Amino acid sequence: MSGFITDSRHYAGRVLGIIDLGSNSARLMLVRVHPDSSSTVLNQVKHMVRLGEGGFTENRLQEAAMARAIEVLEGFAKMCAVYGAQEVLAITTAAVRDASNGTEFIHRAYACTGIHLTVISGMEEARLIYLGVSGGLPHSSQPRLFVDIGGGSTELIVGDSHAHYSLDSLKIGCVRLTNQFFGDDAGPVSPKRYATLREYIRNEAVHAFQRLRPFALTEAVGSSGTIQSLFGIASMAENGENRLASAANGADRVLSFTGLQAAAQKLCAMTLNERRAIPGINPGRAQVIVAGAAILETIMEEQRLECIAVSSRNLQHGILADYLMRAFPERLNGELSVREQSVLGLAQNCRFEKQHALHVTALALELFDSARALNLHRADSEARELLRYAALLHDIGIFIAFTDHHAHSRYLIHNTELLGFTARDIDIIANIAYAHRKRPSKKDAILAGLDEDAAELVRLLCIFLILAERLDRSHCGLVRAARFASRGEELMLIIDACGPCPIELLAVDRARKQIEKSFGKDITIHILGQNV
Repeated sequence: MSGFITDSRHYAGRVLGIIDLGSNSARLMLVRVHPDSSSTVLNQVKHMVRLGEGGFTENRLQEAAMARAIEVLEGFAKMCAVYGAQEVLAITTAAVRDASNGTEFIHRAYACTGIHLTVISGMEEARLIYLGVSGGLPHSSQPRLFVDIGGGSTELIVGDSHAHYSLDSLKIGCVRLTNQFFGDDAGPVSPKRYATLREYIRNEAVHAFQRLRPFALTEAVGSSGTIQSLFGIASMAENGENRLASAANGADRVLSFTGLQAAAQKLCAMTLNERRAIPGINPGRAQVIVAGAAILETIMEEQRLECIAVSSRNLQHGILADYLMRAFPERLNGELSVREQSVLGLAQNCRFEKQHALHVTALALELFDSARALNLHRADSEARELLRYAALLHDIGIFIAFTDHHAHSRYLIHNTELLGFTARDIDIIANIAYAHRKRPSKKDAILAGLDEDAAELVRLLCIFLILAERLDRSHCGLVRAARFASRGEELMLIIDACGPCPIELLAVDRARKQIEKSFGKDITIHILGQNV
């Protein structure tokens, strides 16, 4: 999810491809964005790829599963081309993020399809699910419980129509538990085995259930194909095919706890082939539906839910909502974006020196912009935004210790759940913050885990932070502004100071060689028009 431009007119009329490659299914949604920030869904496709099949027991994606997923992604790429999609937002979740060969699969998928998959964390998955599902519900100021059962994880979220208040991602997805408890067993599931599975789920979710206790939850909403399938099975059992048809059209989409229990009992008594023959259920979901029923039944029992509303919205709608908020910032009505909230929350928790951090950030962005205007680099607005957050967080490591605080800053950024960012974004921010004292070489160990483009971006952006930090070395705000300028072939650094600033000038002069090496030009430093 990169390449955002600040002018929202850039997005009007463009077609997006939104791909969610989950542990069980793969989904594509094609959307047209309108000038008023609304959108129209042009097409939706879903395939059961079972990417997580056999992968959770060994923490490694299996060859057959990867081949199935790549074949589907190739089809998605062709559809995106046919619809003229100018941008493809493709995320993947638990199966890939938990796999030792997840990065290898991402590279292979890109080579075969041209689609770059972005792995998101469990907490980010929960946030996007909240955005997607809550956006389709009537407005309410009362907290709701959102439940999404995926192949590798289950997300539990508490939020009203305004904001989320609790995000949890649990490693109890229906594919994961099927691998763990049933393997290739295609027979019925005994009551004892089902009870053992439910007890395991209860133990795994105990801390998440404890975190839900402070909330007065009177309404629950379920999303995901698993919950929709369970609703369909329960509706068939209670009212027959006519009820199932109306349910598919969105009428009375409420699953009762008693209906779920009856459906679970029926499913356990069946063989795999019998479950595949149930009307309305995707045969590819039949193998994992018992584990899904056990997850939902345990959650509803623990939370004393008599029923749960069933939503047809999902993670993809959340990706779209998040995209539109960033493309059309006026939709935020002056509120901070989730990225800003996450970064400032971390900074405040680490008791950052706010005035210094904000001043360094302003200087770094001014240097970035002026260098861009001189064609010294071509980094986009997304890179500028990552530089901004790195500048705000560059000194938070002092919260642990001043000595090696740049390394502590990197550690804190890496190990904090920053919402709204991809893992790659966080890597870039953390490494820019680390490099605020010295530009890393191409072979520096801190860049070893980054792809080539990300490593070069860190090496570029850190120059602006290094300079900005040195321009406020005394933390007194003596340098009001700084920018790059040119006079013929001469590159100049123009410094606007409100008084003598010898500490800053000495620090900048010591960075002169780093600047010159970065831009391939000699540089002259000027203060208020005077050569130094």
